[in-house]
Amino acid sequence: MSSDRAAPGLARVKARWHSVRPWQRGLLVLLVLLIALVLLVGSFPASLARPWAERRLAARFGAPVSIGSMARSPFFSFSPRIILRDVRIAQPGWAGPGDLMRAGALEVRVPLLPILFGRGMRIEALQARDVTLALVREASGRANWKRGGSSGGTGQGLSDVSITNGRFTLKDGKRFLTLAGHIDADRQHGLILRGEGRFRDSPASLVLTGPAIPVRGMRDPYPVALALRSPLLTLDVRGIMAGALNMRDMTLQVSARAPSLKYLDDIIEAGLFGSQPIDLTARLRHNGRDWTIERIAGRVGRSLMRGRAQIDKRDGRTKVDADIVFSQLDFDDLADDEGLAEHRAMKVRIGPRVLPDTRVNLSKVGPTDGTIRFTAQRLLFRDESVFRSLRGTIRLDHKRLSIDDIEAGLTNGRMTGRLVVDHRTGASPLVDMDLQFRDGRLGPLLDASDKVDAPFGARIALAGRGDTLREALARSDGHVGLVAGNGHVSRLVAAVLAQDMGKTIGAALGDGSDQVPLRCIALGFAAKQGRLTAAPFLIETAAARSRGEGAIDLDGERIALAIGGTARKGSGLPIVDPIRIGGTLSQPSVDLASTGDGKGAGGLLGAVVKSIGGALGLTEKKGPTVNATGPVDCAAVSRHVLRAR
Repeated sequence: MSSDRAAPGLARVKARWHSVRPWQRGLLVLLVLLIALVLLVGSFPASLARPWAERRLAARFGAPVSIGSMARSPFFSFSPRIILRDVRIAQPGWAGPGDLMRAGALEVRVPLLPILFGRGMRIEALQARDVTLALVREASGRANWKRGGSSGGTGQGLSDVSITNGRFTLKDGKRFLTLAGHIDADRQHGLILRGEGRFRDSPASLVLTGPAIPVRGMRDPYPVALALRSPLLTLDVRGIMAGALNMRDMTLQVSARAPSLKYLDDIIEAGLFGSQPIDLTARLRHNGRDWTIERIAGRVGRSLMRGRAQIDKRDGRTKVDADIVFSQLDFDDLADDEGLAEHRAMKVRIGPRVLPDTRVNLSKVGPTDGTIRFTAQRLLFRDESVFRSLRGTIRLDHKRLSIDDIEAGLTNGRMTGRLVVDHRTGASPLVDMDLQFRDGRLGPLLDASDKVDAPFGARIALAGRGDTLREALARSDGHVGLVAGNGHVSRLVAAVLAQDMGKTIGAALGDGSDQVPLRCIALGFAAKQGRLTAAPFLIETAAARSRGEGAIDLDGERIALAIGGTARKGSGLPIVDPIRIGGTLSQPSVDLASTGDGKGAGGLLGAVVKSIGGALGLTEKKGPTVNATGPVDCAAVSRHVLRAR
């Protein structure tokens, strides 16, 4: 009877099913499958996922992983607690024997629906018991806690963290830091990490603290404090995270004191250099991959600075945009004691040099681009210098460094121009500079204000390859020039430039400070592989015309110039020997009456004897020949000397 009644019911169901349109039947089947899938996800036995979890973790850390047991609670939930016991993650082979992590028990709460929709796995809560971590990083940067250059940090806060009996060791070869200590977290005491060890060769301690997790909610502000103590570095960090342990979204106040910037760089890894002692404070903002230095201020040696910077990570490169202002700057503060000692030893070994030995090799510059606008309102030097202030814009793009819009205040005028260091090709970088000097006076430049006075201009346009500025300039091509005019020289200087012995003696015995108009000085040097050859070399006064020949060798900074002159009205007693300028750029010498080898009669008496011999036709005049007839277009010659390359 019952079977007879069921048959018509089943028939009616079949009839209704066949009466439904095909697309409606497909939609109904899909809905049923989705419901079944959701129910399966909500109640999937965690033990069946244990082999999958071991494989995923092994692939993540590059080492074997074993999980003693894996369960879930409650039976049905889309955010279950996954309970793992006897968890072991071995060290990668390169990190040595032992385990990266051992845990008696781990309990994590994981939302399952984001995984189902391909958004990845996110841990909302963590409880750990009897955990031991052995963290290792090599000097190359390879670390056992990250893979592929990613730290694996989360952008989400945790809603609950509990760690009982946590221990850790850290051997960080890149930071020169080794620590061992404990980490605990609970609702009563909050988060506490303490470690003791060594920073370089000095004792060090590290303390990280935070309140209980959660504070109120998983995205509520979470304050943290970190203190690193060592004779080499005192570092204090206080900040607010957007959620517990959310290191991708936080604001920090930082203060640092150290004997050198390089010790701070060991920790923050910003590519800093050795320096004199530092005392700095900064306010930082970290969002995703980007950093904003809202304010940085403090002291490096006796240099005082303030600034701001934006540091973004894009396409595998670091982009920097910054403004830095020094109220006072001593360049020696940007080197540590070891670097300054090396510089002093080099100075003793090779003698004083004018050309700086600043290293410009960019081969170790990483994937960093940027723009830094800098101002040094007052420059400090331990030795006397003509520089008083400096400003410009530094741009770095794929190992091409340019310093544009350079403007330096000098004790005598100002300097403007640009400097480019291009290391995109070649074993050594190409250094290309174009510097111009103006608004200065010739007397102070030559330290002879009582003998000469005139406005001057100069230009240095050189390019060469080298690992330091000195090496690059010693191999450079281009030109160097100096012009002056519309001034005056003393009568004694004018007589010497005219190579007129009679007038020289008269000026020396009389009032040699009387002035003679200076019409034009045009000193041009063509550079080829670091050798500057005079062309042209012209000095024009109302009394005479002088011309120079010779060269300056930048490799060694040696000078070998000879100047000949002729009085406009002729000389009854001309000086036979030319004026010779020798020595080095740092210690030039001027010889008015030698034979040129430094071993002749020399002195005024020898010059008089030679001049008398020349007047009698017994001694031939030496040095550059000079034609004093006809005008000189000083403006045209000056434009040629100061031309752009």
